[in-house]
Amino acid sequence: MFKTVIRRFLSLISLMAILCLCDTDIKAQSVKDSAISFPIIGIQYSFDVPAFDLAKSFGVNSTIGASYYRKTASNWLFGIEYNYIFGDVVKINPLDSISTSQGFIVNNVGQFQELSVYERGHLIMLKVGKIFKNTGHNPNSGLFVKAAAGFWLHQIFYYWTGNAPPQLSDKYLNGYDRLSYGPALSQSFGYLNFSNSKVFNLSAELEVAEGVTYNQRAFDYDVRQKDNSAHFDMTIGIKVSWYFPLYNKVAATYYY
Repeated sequence: MFKTVIRRFLSLISLMAILCLCDTDIKAQSVKDSAISFPIIGIQYSFDVPAFDLAKSFGVNSTIGASYYRKTASNWLFGIEYNYIFGDVVKINPLDSISTSQGFIVNNVGQFQELSVYERGHLIMLKVGKIFKNTGHNPNSGLFVKAAAGFWLHQIFYYWTGNAPPQLSDKYLNGYDRLSYGPALSQSFGYLNFSNSKVFNLSAELEVAEGVTYNQRAFDYDVRQKDNSAHFDMTIGIKVSWYFPLYNKVAATYYY
């Protein structure tokens, strides 16, 4: 699954690079002379540390995602951002109740089933931001702040080879995966660079995300009850983004 996501993002990088760097007979808007308006396609990666209730279930994770923004001539940013969450540090083990004393699941042929356990999730946000004037090397670059509101989903993901163990078939798996989701907010501060050469369009930022999530399963088999409580989740992370601005084209002027 994750390899497929990586391949798709590499394809997107290649396509956007071709669109943004191809040479034509017309000139693009100049970012070094004045603040201008243009749409932006971006891809991003972040490394996040969980806090509060989320830290009780999971360790550090990463996200990879894509975004679309509109930058205005007054240096406001309006956009939408999607991030796929993945991690391999799971602090709880709902399968303890159906495991052997050595911690193994016995499959349908009486053998120990090898399992891998991961964190997986999704985070989609509507974002608004502002680039501060006179803090960058050109009028379109500089220090910025962003705020966002959206939707956060996370769960435990089990992976195995071959047929599913009977205890984790489709009929029972939902009772062990802790699927949770709910509304989320985020705030970030960083530096955004739109280079004069139109190649190195990057940003780095510190982002804090908060969410109130609820377990969506009707029953958790390991604790033999439904979890009706609200969970306050938080992550603190470092995010880097690579942008592909879609500058408007204007006709070149020639003098004779």
